[in-house]
Order: sequence, then structure tokens, then C-alpha cells
Amino acid sequence: MFHRVKLLSALLLFCLLMSGCNGARETDAVAYVLAVGVDAAADNQLNVTYLIAIPRALGSGGESGGGEKVVEKVTVKAPSLVEAQTLLNASVGRAPNLSHVKIWVVGEKLARQGLANLIGPLTRFREFRGSMYLVVARGTAKEFIDMNNPELELLPSRWAEGVLGISSESGYYLSSQLHDFYVRLKEPGGAPCTVLAGINPDTGKDKPSAAPTLPDRAPGYLPGDIAREGGNPAALAGTAIFKGDKMIGMLTNVETRMLAILMGNFPKGFLTLADPRVPEQNVYLLMRLGSAPKIEVSLIDDVPEINIEVLIECELSSISSGTNYEADELRPEIEQQVSKAISQEMKNMLVKTQELEADVVNFGKYLRPKVKNYDEFSAIDWNRLYPQAQIHIKVDAKLRRTGLMYKTMPIRE
Repeated sequence: MFHRVKLLSALLLFCLLMSGCNGARETDAVAYVLAVGVDAAADNQLNVTYLIAIPRALGSGGESGGGEKVVEKVTVKAPSLVEAQTLLNASVGRAPNLSHVKIWVVGEKLARQGLANLIGPLTRFREFRGSMYLVVARGTAKEFIDMNNPELELLPSRWAEGVLGISSESGYYLSSQLHDFYVRLKEPGGAPCTVLAGINPDTGKDKPSAAPTLPDRAPGYLPGDIAREGGNPAALAGTAIFKGDKMIGMLTNVETRMLAILMGNFPKGFLTLADPRVPEQNVYLLMRLGSAPKIEVSLIDDVPEINIEVLIECELSSISSGTNYEADELRPEIEQQVSKAISQEMKNMLVKTQELEADVVNFGKYLRPKVKNYDEFSAIDWNRLYPQAQIHIKVDAKLRRTGLMYKTMPIRE
């Protein structure tokens, strides 16, 4: 009994000695970094921009209450991320802590040069989390961080976390996390991709990157080109496409929506179509995926064949012409119009990715169950075969609901 008491006392003493904050620092000795931007600089160096929280200002309500800045922005030029963090420590007088980083922004020039030297430290260093959002900015990452000034949020990092969290509301951009990007880099099939960001000039001028694909009325946009005035200059739209670790192209917001549908990551979104009977008028619908897309991939004489079946469910939001498309005999006209628009836009997006030799949908994963092991799949060299793939698309649209009106009545003269 006595030995048991001694053992229990020793264990309790051990627990007390092992607990506590042995390597902890006080809050006023730590610089909490919320976002990081990385740009290519001359002489093979990096410009690293840090967005640092000011705890004192946050406690007093920040600019909305106490009138103080809530964040500090510091840009350091260094040959590596590690050296930049060390130089940051010398300039801010506090120990930088990057465990609270929400978003990494990479400038377009650096993304096109390659991210191999950037992804390594991000995935290995213990303060970085795989759930951090990875974004490619048109222009420079520094400009995006400097100009990002949300009015509805106290912190720009909270804005980024919020807007990336609701990407499924429209399908015009897809949130991309560090872990997902890293996995795509290492896979023998499929191409990495990230969300695109940009700064809107707020001139209200329309600069579409692609004309509408009729009968869809919506043109394609890249971030920074949307006709808009006021609000936060920072915007997200479209997708950055990579081949290996190098960025090679971009998808517009409309093309990104097609990518979201094929990836089964499209809960809902609005669609503006030309009226089947009155082409100068529009029909507005809310659409969603009726089920996960059915994708079948096979190899025939070393040529991939991809068969795609997509079910889209729609709800009428508005009919400008006043045509009673709620009627059973007219519903098929709307359904055919939706099917035509989605099929054509999906085809255009896939042709573009084939030209870029980048399988961003990751069709290769549907071929894996048909091979014996990983080595056999790697030997197929899917990325080489994808541009030659024969793709067949079938979109079945169903008008399930008519909103709060069951019948459209004409306006009396």
C-alpha cells in the first residue's frame, strides 16, 4: 500500500512538472501575423508582406471605435521565407507568430515562375496549417493586401476567411487550401488550381474577359475586371490553373462555375438565359446540382474517353416576357435552354483545359479503380493523354419549382 502511495505521488509530481507554459510568451511580446503575401523580386529574392494584428487596437474596437489602426503592414525583401521572418523580428521588435495566418497570397509573376520553393516551407514548418487559404493575385500580392479594405469586417483576414468560406454560394470561385494544392502537386493525374484575386479599379467600366455563350447572357470575368463602383476594391473570381508548380492560365468566373459543377461542389447559383420564345427578353433561374455528376473514364487504344452526365435542377425566379413557362407543355423549352447553355459552357471550359494540358477537374481519379496499383497508373502518364481525350457531355435539366408563382399572367393593356 505504501509503495502505491509513493508511486501515485511521483506521478502527480511528474504531471505538475510537465504542465505549464514552459516556452510561452506574453501577448505584448508576440506579433500575430494574419496574412502573408509573397512576390518575386530582383536577384532571385522575395518581397514578403505581412499583415500583423494590433491587439491593443482590437481590444478598443479598432477604427470603428477607438480610432486606431487594427493591423500593421510590413514588407521585407529577403532571399527566403525563413530569412524574411527573421528580418521581420528585427524590425517589429516582437517574435512573429504565424500560427494564426488565414491566407497566403502569391503574386502572379511568382506563380508563373513556380511555387516549388514556397510550398516546401509552408507544408513543413509547424506554425503553418494545411487549412490556410492559398490565393493567386493578378498583379502583386503586396498591392492586394494593401488595397484590401473591407467595410463590414474589422480585419482584412476575417474578410478573406468569410468570402472564401461562402464560395459555394455562386460557384464563381472555389476556395483552395494549402493541403489540397499540395496533394494535387504530388498526384500523378490532375492539375493544381487556386482561387484568383484582384483589385477592382471601381470605375464602373465593363471589361469582360469572354463574351457570353448564348443562350447564357452572362459574360466571363476575371477579378479586377467586373463593372463595379464602391465597396472593397479587393475581389475574388475565377481560377488559376497550374501545370506542376507553375501557373499557366486562368479560368473566368463562368468557366469556374462549370468546374465546380463537374467537381460536385456547386450547391446553387443564379442563371440568366435568353427567353426561348422572345430572345430579346431574359429568363432568370436558380439552379443547383440534382445529384453528383456521373463521370466514366476509360482507355480505348491508348486514347481516353470521358463520358459525363450532369443533372441540373432549376427554379424560376423571373420571366421578363410574361410567357407562362410554368405550364407543363412549356416547361421543356426552359429545360432545353438550360441544358444547351450548360453543355456549351462546360465544353468550352474543358477544351481550354485540354489546350493547357491541365486536368483541373481531376478526371484521372476515375481511371484509377481500373488499374491494379499506383505504379501502373503512374505509367499511364495521364497528363500526357488528357489533351487527346474524347469528351462526351450530357446535361439533363429539370424545372422543379416555379418560385412563389404557379402561373404567369399577362399584364393588361
